[in-house]
Amino acid sequence: MRPSVVLLRRPLPARASYSRPGSARVWKGWLAAWPGMVAAALANGTFRALVTQPLLGETAARQLATVLLLGLLVAYQWWLSRRLPIATWQQAVAVGVAWTAMTLAFELGFGRFVEHLSWSTMLADYDVTSGRIWAIDSCRAST
Repeated sequence: MRPSVVLLRRPLPARASYSRPGSARVWKGWLAAWPGMVAAALANGTFRALVTQPLLGETAARQLATVLLLGLLVAYQWWLSRRLPIATWQQAVAVGVAWTAMTLAFELGFGRFVEHLSWSTMLADYDVTSGRIWAIDSCRAST
């Protein structure tokens, strides 16, 4: 027999452990990667405050920052999904819900306890009727 035929008859190896549903490696990897998203958001906010807000005004600068962060998050999550593939949609939803919960806890906790903002001030960032589209980025964390 030719070697290539012998190789074809061997059983395929089991899927890597990181892609099995419920795999601890997927959870650990995606949860450990969450601070990278926070770092991108903080860099984006700094860029907005120092560069775009003086040029465009607060509302336009916030809208531009939202779109820029959305692009950064899409690229970051694509990069992560190539390195830590999620095998099932249920697991993807669970990771997305965890990321969204951590994101909202961080945003509200940082705003309240570090920046000493009122709840009404923080929640105003989620009011799409007044041109605030920040909720899009918070929802993006879940997809």
